[in-house]
Amino acid sequence: MNATQKQADINSGDFKNVKHNIKSGATVLAIGSIIAKILGALYRVPLTNVLGAQGMGLYQLVFPVYALFMILSTVGIPVALSRIVAEQRAMGGETKKYLFACMLILVSLSTLAAIIVFGLAKYIAIWQGNVLAYKGFWVIAPSLIFVGAIAGFRGWFQGEMYMLPTAVSNIIEQLVKLAVGLTLSVILAKRGVVYAVYGALVGATVSEFVALVYMFFTYVARSRKSGESLKFAKGEGHAVFRTAFPIAIVSVMLPLSNFFDSMIIVNMLKLSGLGGDVATSQYGLLSGPVNSLVNMPVVLTLSLAVAIVPSVAVSRVRRDISAIMLHSRLSVKLVFLIGVPFAIFFAVFSERLVRTIYPALSNEQLFIASNLLKITSFNVITLSAMQIYVSLLQAVDKTKKAVLSLGCAIIIKTVLQVLLTRYIGIMGSAVASVCMGAVALLFASYGYFEVCGLSIEKNIAINLVCGVIMGLVGIVVNTYIANDIAASVVGATVCLVVYVWTVFLFGLVGGEELSNFPAGKLLAKIHRIVRFWEYK
Repeated sequence: MNATQKQADINSGDFKNVKHNIKSGATVLAIGSIIAKILGALYRVPLTNVLGAQGMGLYQLVFPVYALFMILSTVGIPVALSRIVAEQRAMGGETKKYLFACMLILVSLSTLAAIIVFGLAKYIAIWQGNVLAYKGFWVIAPSLIFVGAIAGFRGWFQGEMYMLPTAVSNIIEQLVKLAVGLTLSVILAKRGVVYAVYGALVGATVSEFVALVYMFFTYVARSRKSGESLKFAKGEGHAVFRTAFPIAIVSVMLPLSNFFDSMIIVNMLKLSGLGGDVATSQYGLLSGPVNSLVNMPVVLTLSLAVAIVPSVAVSRVRRDISAIMLHSRLSVKLVFLIGVPFAIFFAVFSERLVRTIYPALSNEQLFIASNLLKITSFNVITLSAMQIYVSLLQAVDKTKKAVLSLGCAIIIKTVLQVLLTRYIGIMGSAVASVCMGAVALLFASYGYFEVCGLSIEKNIAINLVCGVIMGLVGIVVNTYIANDIAASVVGATVCLVVYVWTVFLFGLVGGEELSNFPAGKLLAKIHRIVRFWEYK
């Protein structure tokens, strides 16, 4: 079959196929992310109890630097690869040669990043304000090489719209980290909190190696079905870099912001009069237990963002504006449908959740963590929606607008981080992070509106009304149930029922849209019950 015939076959009815791929791909990634996050919580909760706030502070001093170098070593190549592969498939072209070109680049850059982290470990730890963290960089540096190779495989699979390996590899990472990291932390805790932190970091390195082995054998099994050549010319490498460069700038910005946090927060808290251990502990509360809770629903929307890029890229290649608008509108609507209830639930039940999940924290630490969660709960909405808009801008080749949005937001956050943390403490850091999310969302959504004209302010307003009603009911439950666990469980159940009921009652989601949602059949049945008059 020649390329023209392939293109004709693709164009004949692939609108439904692409829409199905977004739905199924996002569903697979969402399920994988949920399982991975549950495993991550099962890991983080006992790990926090083993390491304590100070140990988590050390752990979290290492991870922002690791994440920054991980992004620097992949330089946006996985997202670029997924987009190129999707576009090549849409035009009937070959894709494996692009994977091979990307792998050479990724492994080279990842190895260089690992060497830099290993060599600069002590200097980075000193700049962060706690020299005890430096050996942690030595422990985790090798995993950068594994992560680079994993990222290449994930980009190729996602471009093929085969999301299962990404989901499974995420689960494998968390399982191995849970088993190895927690075991080593408990064993090494007898030698002190610093060694327990090193044990947890060893678990992270081992988990990446095991995930890489899985991805490699999955690729080998799938690639046998294809007779494509691995030979590539300079053109493939140049195509990857042209696509990857602007995406790389976007990809590095949030990790860079977190890296600045690791440099600023502890030092500003020390300037405000706190001791080094207390400052590290408070930073650990924000970056560890609190951000772990906030990031759970954010990861669900990130799954949707990963799935939407290749699909919208295909629509852009075919100049199918209606498909781009449909996918964009559905994605943004889903983000707010997920983000609003989580944000309000975290704000209302913050004290209950922190006491239930992290019982090893002292009363003072529980008080600080619950107030931090109240403030940062709004990041569930802003960061989730911002990620979708940034992904949409990347998919339609308007990455410069995403760079501008994130750049302005990070500058504002950094200035606020220095000023607020210095004078009002760790709560100021939380306020600065919320401001960054809000500014980034405002700029990115306006940028996408300029490109595609997408505007759903009415839907967002109705969504917020549904969330407020849910929150008021949650406050009642929180007031009259004394037990923390019971209040959290009953509150979550009641809030979910009220939120779904109000969303359907106010017509925020139509019955025809539910077929595009995960668990669409179940939601359609509930929709028929709530809006019974439409089905007479």
